[in-house]
This record gives sequence, structure tokens and C-alpha cells, in this order.
Amino acid sequence: MERRKKILICGGGIAGPACAWWLTKYGFSVLVAEKASGFRDGGQNVDVKGAGQQVINRMGLTEQIEARNTQECGQKWLDAAGKVVAVFPKGSFGSLTSDFEILRGDFARVLFDATRSTCQYRFDTAVNGIEEIEDGVRATFVDGSTEEFALLICADGLSSSTRDLALAQETRLRYLGAYMAFFKIARRPEDDLWACSVNGIGGTMIHLRPGGPTATTVLITFAAGVPDPQRASTLSQQDMLRRALQGRGTVADRIVSELDSVQDFYFGPMSQVQASTWSKGRLVLLGDAAHCPTPFTGKGTALALVGAYVLAGEIKKCATHTEAFQAYESILRPYAERSQQELSPRLIRFMHVKTRFGISVARLLQRFFGSAPIQVLLKPSAAAQARKIDEDFVLPRY
Repeated sequence: MERRKKILICGGGIAGPACAWWLTKYGFSVLVAEKASGFRDGGQNVDVKGAGQQVINRMGLTEQIEARNTQECGQKWLDAAGKVVAVFPKGSFGSLTSDFEILRGDFARVLFDATRSTCQYRFDTAVNGIEEIEDGVRATFVDGSTEEFALLICADGLSSSTRDLALAQETRLRYLGAYMAFFKIARRPEDDLWACSVNGIGGTMIHLRPGGPTATTVLITFAAGVPDPQRASTLSQQDMLRRALQGRGTVADRIVSELDSVQDFYFGPMSQVQASTWSKGRLVLLGDAAHCPTPFTGKGTALALVGAYVLAGEIKKCATHTEAFQAYESILRPYAERSQQELSPRLIRFMHVKTRFGISVARLLQRFFGSAPIQVLLKPSAAAQARKIDEDFVLPRY
């Protein structure tokens, strides 16, 4: 594609800046518009797996990512009283912890620092109108200003407002049967470098993970019926969360005691984005806006990185935006759909056990799979791990 006009990327998280990195490398001029008033440091632990690691290597950012590793040692399953049920060290079969564990804000900071001098960032900015013109797209921003761009890349997440301007009818959210909340609480002296997980009665699951010198990150999911957008809830989000945590043990009690001081609170239904097409005219979807798999798959960050790499590469390679968008979707969609298929409402129900009997069975399974003989039997060899990465997704060369 010709490089005369700027490309607009909506979303300054991970997918947007990663795509900006590759586009500027290929000689394009890029504006990243982010609706937040400034760079967002918050967020949960993210892991970079498979082909996502290869993209980071090709960007030359591996050392910067490793330097910000949370140093998480592995995962401990606890009972309601806080006693250890089973231990899964990093690298063991079934462990929550991967080789690349980094806080989302730290990861975004690496990408921001790598692109801030090569592209333009505009914070406190969002698009609320788009119009196709002869050789581009005219974007109207929330302040009333307009600007013309060659392309508009929508990378503003699961609840993308930019996507809804053009592809609302082509997109649906697939609810998986649970709500999720994540935020940070104050780190305590007893907090170490292990992730701690608890199955709570009624289908509540809690994870505490290392969040730096002063913070511990919290991820809570709990089974719930289908949200009804027509019926306003009389409960606030924090009240719903308190109900899900009530009577769930010592870890839950600690979280409830600190909820009032939480600053970076996120709460919402656990949903996947399913879009029948990822582009319309000169607008194209990227990252969670196109194919959010939910954090439970552990694939969202890798998908964002791989998608950014492929989209930028096809824009560079192809003669027209139509050809580029079609090639990008045909290459990436099978990978995204495989990632989404790893989760289903049935699996979510299975994971969020509700009864005391179900929790007892879950603990037996945790002890069984955490035992040394089973770990030796199930842990893949280095060759098998390398083969799995290669089979995950074959990155094109641009």
C-alpha cells in the first residue's frame, strides 16, 4: 500500500502499539488514539505464549519483557482456611504460571516506550464518527474535530465503541456463564512469589498473584446467569462481588476487607467476541475487538501480538487495503477460533464447582495432578514443548 496518509489506530493497550511498531518499521505514519486520559499502568498478569513469544523476539523486546517478569514461582491451590492443597511449580503440567509472566501495564509500557518516538500518541481521544471517502476514511473525534486517514485500525478491546460504528450488526458477544473482576490490593508480608488459587462454594474461583513490591493482583470469577441488559440491577458491581465472596474462606475475607480502597476495579461478564467479518471498507478489527477469547484461555496477549504482526505485514505487502484485510483475516482467523474453542460454557461450569462435594472432588484432582509421579509422567519434554510452539502458529515472513 502507498504510504501517503496516516493510519489511525484506536486503542493504546497492547495490540494497538504492537501494530504501530511494525507499521512504522515499514515506513507508515501512525496516530494512536487512546480514550484514557494518560498511559494506563494498571491491569492483571498476562503471559506470552507460543507464537506471541516469537513476535516479541522479532521485535527485539525479549530482554525488556524478561526484565519486568513478575518472578512468579508457580501456583498453589488452597482450601477455604488457606491451607495448601496442591503445588504446581512454574513449568509443571497444569500450572497457571508460564515463562513470560508480566503485568499488563508493564507490558504496555514496554510497547509504548518502543513506539513513542516513531508514532504519535493522542490521549483522552476517541472516535465517535467515521465516513468513507474516495481514498481514505474521515474520522470525527469526541472533541468535534475531523481528520482523514488511509486506514482505521480498531484495537480498543472487548467493548470497543469504534467497532460498533461500522460492525455492530456483524458482531456478537458470546457469554460463557460467569462474571469476572480484577484489581490490585495491598501486598502483605505473607505474600510471596506464588500464585494462590481457591475454589469457593457456589462457583466462585479466586486467584491472588504477585503484583510488584507493594501490590498483589486479584482475579475473581463466579458462575452467574445470563446478564439481562433490559433489567437494571439494584446491586452495585462491588455488592455483586461481595455476595460472590461471602463465606468463601480466609482469602475471600481478606479481599472483601480491602474492596473499599481498590482503585483499578474491573467487573463484567466473561464473554468472547465473535465477528462474522473483521473489516468493512477501510476499518479493520485487531486484538480483543476482533476475537477476544477471555483471559481464561491465556491466549489473548499472544493473539494481539500475532494479529498486529500479520495485519501490519499484509498492509505492507498487499497493493490494496481490501486485499490486505482479506489476507490478514484468512491467515489469523483459524488461530483465533482455535483459541476461543478452548473455552465453552460447559467447561466454565465444570471449572466453577458449586457444591461442597464438587469442591472435594476438585481438591482430589488437584492433589493427584500435583503429585510428583503424575508430573513426571505428564510433563512434556523440551523437544515436545518446542514442537508445540512451532505448531501453535507459523509466522509468515514479511
